[in-house]
Amino acid sequence: MVRTLLLSLALLLTLRLNADTLDGRLRLLFPGEEAGTVTDRQYFEKGLENIFRQLRYTDRADRKNTRKRLALIRGRFTRQVFRQYDPSATLTDGFRHGTYNDATASVLLALALEEFSIPYESYVDHWECYLVADPAQSHTALRHPGARPHDPEAELRYRREYVNLVRQTIGEDLGELSPEAADSVFYRYYYRPGRSLNFLQLSAYQQLRLAQTAYANGHFAEVGETLREASLRENRRAFLVLARAGELQLSSLEQPEVEGYVTSLFEFWQEEPGNDYLAAALLRHFDTRQQVFLAADDPDGARRFLKDYLRRAPDGLEKWAGELQVLQQLRLLNYYQQKGQIAAALHLAEALQRSEPGNQRYQEYFAELMLVELRRSYDDPAELARRAREAAKQFPFLKAHDRYTDIMLRQRALLIRDLFAAGRETEGLTQIHDFRTLLTDTGNGNDRPLWTLTAFVAASNYYFAKKDYAPARAYIEEALRYDPANDFLLHQQDLLSRY
Repeated sequence: MVRTLLLSLALLLTLRLNADTLDGRLRLLFPGEEAGTVTDRQYFEKGLENIFRQLRYTDRADRKNTRKRLALIRGRFTRQVFRQYDPSATLTDGFRHGTYNDATASVLLALALEEFSIPYESYVDHWECYLVADPAQSHTALRHPGARPHDPEAELRYRREYVNLVRQTIGEDLGELSPEAADSVFYRYYYRPGRSLNFLQLSAYQQLRLAQTAYANGHFAEVGETLREASLRENRRAFLVLARAGELQLSSLEQPEVEGYVTSLFEFWQEEPGNDYLAAALLRHFDTRQQVFLAADDPDGARRFLKDYLRRAPDGLEKWAGELQVLQQLRLLNYYQQKGQIAAALHLAEALQRSEPGNQRYQEYFAELMLVELRRSYDDPAELARRAREAAKQFPFLKAHDRYTDIMLRQRALLIRDLFAAGRETEGLTQIHDFRTLLTDTGNGNDRPLWTLTAFVAASNYYFAKKDYAPARAYIEEALRYDPANDFLLHQQDLLSRY
């Protein structure tokens, strides 16, 4: 273990010396030469270079001023990579699935700014990080697409909750703290919002975000492993706090909480039903213990635990009871999704969505799982599209989801392919027209480039076989307007230019 740690540290020290090059950055983000690491590094590099190529040759970003270059960079990533927020996203997930979080978005944008010679600074502001591009001139803040303005009260709650975590993990006797002293503890053990980070520190924060997600999902063993990687890049107290919290949770799996402590909290709460501190403490304790049940693959135990808590609470606290129930639904939803039990997860997502029809996050959970379940249930593209349209009549928000777009584009593209393969030109041209409308009227979709290529290449091949080269070239040119860096399409364009 010690030898491995020393080797890793030596590797990181070497990478720090060469980290100013793109190759050095990539080896910093994906250190090591194991097969999986090399594959991820190469995949990430290819996706990044594809974006850079489009910015350079399609958008002509090199020829623009800084303000326009920033707009082009932000636009490319927002359209092609930052499509769905996911706190557990890794660096490669942006190119694989279009998912991102604040840390992965900041790392990707930082690499793009460096590629196009735009200075920047990075910051951590409470629960998210962001960049400031061109700090000496335009001072443009680059936050992830899902970022929202911070509520000062929410920031205050975040700092106070974090100080409580420090009390529970570090063992330092903090005593009674004034508001100013509490904030001082927060900044000492976390990040100062006004202090910028270098790229090495930003990459360490990205590892911290992975550890935070692992902790939230009850994967406590992963917390320490991920934070060891972060601590090789930077020595920061925030890593120690979360690592200790993970260790305490792991030990609780073998040493269950003393029931007398919880009983005393409920007894005090019965005497003081308005005590918000007791309500919050029991809520946190409930969530910790239900994650222990789920980590042990005992969802029924988690449900029994919920009933016990609801029974012991003071009467008339419907809001608290509702928070407990929603918290369990969200944990169970995540549990079933990770286990591949999509039907059970979908049932919970639908219940959440019906409880708050306007809640966009619940709509997103439900839409994702509903469309995944449809894909699993119907292999035929036409039947799948019909079922998706029927579902969208009942739940119109499905139409805004990338998976819905993919289903519709897939069905139409495969139909176009089959029609032209069968020589049914008139019907194929009608479907091409409708396909263009779909491309205009629907969202991006995760597989939009694939189905665009399928449809237009099928038409191009049909006319090429007939030696009618003008429309064959035109369909490839049209496909390139939607996917200008596609190597296959560029090859076809070059081939057809000779006819």
